[in-house]
Amino acid sequence: KVLLKPSSPPLPVVWLKLPGHLRCKLAAWGRTMASAGKRVVAVVPARGGSVSIPLKNIKELAGRPLIDWCIRAALDSGVFTDVFVSTDHDGIAEVAVASGAKVHRRAAETATSTASTESAMVDFTKAHPDFDVVCLIQATSPLTTPEHFREAFAMYEKVGADSLVTAVRAHRFLWSVDPATGVASAKNYVPEKRPRRQDWDGELIENGAFYFTDKALFERTECRLGGKMVLYEMPEHTLVELDSMVDWEIVQSLVTEHGHKPASA
Repeated sequence: KVLLKPSSPPLPVVWLKLPGHLRCKLAAWGRTMASAGKRVVAVVPARGGSVSIPLKNIKELAGRPLIDWCIRAALDSGVFTDVFVSTDHDGIAEVAVASGAKVHRRAAETATSTASTESAMVDFTKAHPDFDVVCLIQATSPLTTPEHFREAFAMYEKVGADSLVTAVRAHRFLWSVDPATGVASAKNYVPEKRPRRQDWDGELIENGAFYFTDKALFERTECRLGGKMVLYEMPEHTLVELDSMVDWEIVQSLVTEHGHKPASA
């Protein structure tokens, strides 16, 4: 129950008629934006020319289009002023709008198989310059939840960072092979002193889920990372790839267990 002080003005009737879960989401959004005092805009690049899996970004994953998973998580986080999908494809644009996102029609040269993600970010930020922080979200990271966005942005703000990267801690031994001689060598451990898992912190591996970037930094460097950087560590199950149908089956099982399921889905 919400107890109001005698001097408090009555709550609007529209607010009182909202379902409880929506009131909670709106309240969380208000708290987040009030504390941040910034316009934080999210952009999800999603071109239509996926080669490995045709139209991968809107292919159904556990009953929902792939891109819907990250859009809903971003919207429900309360972190973002706006959530955009940057695309060159009508079908992807339709799904984005149905999921609750806005659409940015990206320039053709930023939607080729050789174009960098940064080029799509530059295209987007020039068209939508009214922001303080831009968040790049990867559509192929459907295991990102609202809590991940909230915790990461709180860290970004607390440290006063210029940019944030997400990563997963993995206990993996890395090797390299000299192409000329075929000789292999360990990169992150000494074989004669092979550490036990419990005695080793492992490696932090960038999982590409999302990035926060300060506007001034991005305008100066046109790079998602730089300046004072912080790292937000995510659960190990979020280190996934979606480049084959085998990957798809694995991730489908994972989102069923770990993915964000909005009340309206």
